[in-house]
Amino acid sequence: MSIRSTIAVWAGKLTTKILKLAGKGATALPGKVVRNICPDILKYLAGDMKIICVTGTNGKTTTCHVIRDMIEAKGNTVFCNDAGANLLNGVVSAFVNAASWGGKINRDYAVVECDEAALKSIVQHFGDKDVTAVVTNLFRDQLDRYGDVRNTLSKIRAGLEQLPNVKLVLNADCSLTSSLSDVPHSELYYFGMNTPIYDDTTFNVEDAPNCIHCEEEYQYDYHTFGHLGGFYCGKCGYKRQPANVGLTKVIEWKSASSVVEMDVFGDTIEAEICLPGAYNLYNALAAITVAKLIDLPMEEIVSVLGKVTTHFGRMEQVQLGDANLTFALVKNPTGYNEVIRYLIRQNLDGNLVFGMNDNYADGTDLSWISDVEFERLAEYAKDVKNCYFTGKCVDDMQQRLESAGFDKEKFSVEKDYKTLFTKLQQSGQQSYLILSYTCMLEMRDKLAELVPLKKYES
Repeated sequence: MSIRSTIAVWAGKLTTKILKLAGKGATALPGKVVRNICPDILKYLAGDMKIICVTGTNGKTTTCHVIRDMIEAKGNTVFCNDAGANLLNGVVSAFVNAASWGGKINRDYAVVECDEAALKSIVQHFGDKDVTAVVTNLFRDQLDRYGDVRNTLSKIRAGLEQLPNVKLVLNADCSLTSSLSDVPHSELYYFGMNTPIYDDTTFNVEDAPNCIHCEEEYQYDYHTFGHLGGFYCGKCGYKRQPANVGLTKVIEWKSASSVVEMDVFGDTIEAEICLPGAYNLYNALAAITVAKLIDLPMEEIVSVLGKVTTHFGRMEQVQLGDANLTFALVKNPTGYNEVIRYLIRQNLDGNLVFGMNDNYADGTDLSWISDVEFERLAEYAKDVKNCYFTGKCVDDMQQRLESAGFDKEKFSVEKDYKTLFTKLQQSGQQSYLILSYTCMLEMRDKLAELVPLKKYES
């Protein structure tokens, strides 16, 4: 550590303490302070740690969470940016928080969630380190920030090109993600579904309809959801690659878990994955791939999968009096549609809460909600007692659900979160809160005043 980097760490830690004493979050500002003093601080703080970076549109936070559990099950030490502050300042804050006042981080691993557009600015400091990069998937998301999904792909590619010796872990079912296999790397692994996972055949491939190499329309042996599945190009031959870790069968769907059969590097394994929703199966498969790379025994992997818990806001369940609340984070059409798939498998006879903001972190362009399959949800929500709307964009959400066929007599606007929680508690029923990112953070903070909640800090 240089004198400048040591001073930077001190400044970051002092900033964190001041912010916490003032009752404010300390996820990004400490990192900004540190970088103003020492722009390349990550190079110093990373030391000899092994680094696992996770990027992609959906599933970053949950994948990091499961990977962290896998590493700890092996007996190694690890830290990550738990709060989900995944831009450069947030990542720097997480490293500073994990460091001693002398700038030493005594951990074996750092698991770093990276925003797709920020990946390059983060990993350029890790060029000579032992880095594994996981790319979960690519979907249309935050059009105001990323534009076309291929623009997002180019940003991820630019980041990975900073790591010529990286171990790549790619989603085999995503034609966009898989195209990153030509990035210079030392090792390459794939995860994915070897079979369709739904009985119905509803799919929407508009995020990636044409071959990334020759623009021919893709054909599919099977779909999972969105544009994911057994894709192939009949013109140039580009196709899904065999998965090193592949799901071969869903044995049983449960309300908060799934029992599945998997092919894990040639071995057939059965496990219960204690994460709700089919989309979380992809997150688990990515984490299993990383677990095998760190030589975690298969029996330990199965044990972790059977005990893993949902991360904050990601199908997190909270008891409020006699009422059970389930938080579901949504941020793009594909993710929202997968939450809807989960909801229609439930007994929807309580309350639905639709919360949407259009802040920068949510995406300021809300046109994407027109592509969400609310019409399908309306068919299964006829017994719902109340549909509450909250956040900044209640008018947009009400209009969209009314056009989808929801009963507007059940609509109610409640922007005061504490009042809303009181109503949900008094109902004593199951409530599903379907929320954009900043709306979820705001509501969760307010709920923490009523019931104990686990805090996540960088």
